Amino acid sequence: MPITHSSQCEICGRGPRVSRQVSHAHNVSKRRQQINVSRHHVVMNGARRFIALCTRCLRSGLVQKAG
Repeated sequence: MPITHSSQCEICGRGPRVSRQVSHAHNVSKRRQQINVSRHHVVMNGARRFIALCTRCLRSGLVQKAG
């Protein structure tokens, strides 16, 4: 079974956003801005889990990494 990477944080729910790409000639098109999500082993409710986690939640200490 292949592991698919989520583009949404399982802690805060942040996901991809829509922004605009503007060229030098000011041609505007929509683009998708991905957040920085990585998979980590964390301890949740006393159990070790593998979750998709944004770097903002990891840096702010909302979860405890399993060591």
